[in-house]
Amino acid sequence: MPIPPLPQGQGTGPTPPRPRFDWRRLTRSPRGAATVGLLAAALLLWPFAGFSWIPWLVGLVALVVLRLLRLDGPLRGWDIPLACLAVVAGLMVSTGPWAWALAASIGILLAGLAQLPWWRLAAVGAVLCVVSGIGFGLSVHQARVAQEQAQVMAGEPLRVQLGETRAARVLPAILTAVQLDDADPVCRLLTPEAEAQLLGAVGVASCQDAVAELSRRSSGAAPVDDERLPQPQATADGSVVDACSTAWASAAGRELGRILIMQTDPAVQRFAVRGFAPCAG
Repeated sequence: MPIPPLPQGQGTGPTPPRPRFDWRRLTRSPRGAATVGLLAAALLLWPFAGFSWIPWLVGLVALVVLRLLRLDGPLRGWDIPLACLAVVAGLMVSTGPWAWALAASIGILLAGLAQLPWWRLAAVGAVLCVVSGIGFGLSVHQARVAQEQAQVMAGEPLRVQLGETRAARVLPAILTAVQLDDADPVCRLLTPEAEAQLLGAVGVASCQDAVAELSRRSSGAAPVDDERLPQPQATADGSVVDACSTAWASAAGRELGRILIMQTDPAVQRFAVRGFAPCAG
């Protein structure tokens, strides 16, 4: 006798639940653990690389190439970890050893926090974060200082090129710029030593502020007449122009009344101010 079919919706037992994603099952396999670890390292290194997308694109291209060449079979599923490894390598190229140490320390700290009450691992991670963070901060500071020094050194040839073509033009250029409150023509003529003398005498923090103050002090002075200005006199190490009777000494003070002029480069006809000297008598 045939068995009648069961009504629709009825079965011999309850429907088995769908399998849920389990992090522990994923990390138990070597491939899963390697993938998770490499992704975590990439995410930790990413901020130190300036959030550059190039390493991630390199990893994606590597994964696509492995799949197109059908190497995922011979690699037995290790194509994804290899692509993640390419991402980490690209991020490491854009960062430094202290960034690697800080990223690893953060990873240890997070692993310890995830495994609480295994607090010892979290404590070790916290200590490593402090040490590597200090090292990373010092390395960033040193890099910034080196960059600033390189910019200063790069600016010296520019200052040489912007000097006056004749020593006799230095004083008229300074007086005209002070009357117009134009700091650039003055500041580009001063060597660091001369600038320090000017700032100390005027009592300001920058060359721009010094020129503004001198312009205020010399307000109402007669226009600059090049023909009536004193001419530079040759000395053993350059030339000197006595500006004690001009508006320069009236504004800057008699301690800076004599302007010492130097030729910045014998191969280039450019002259700048190397310092100041007090007026005689």
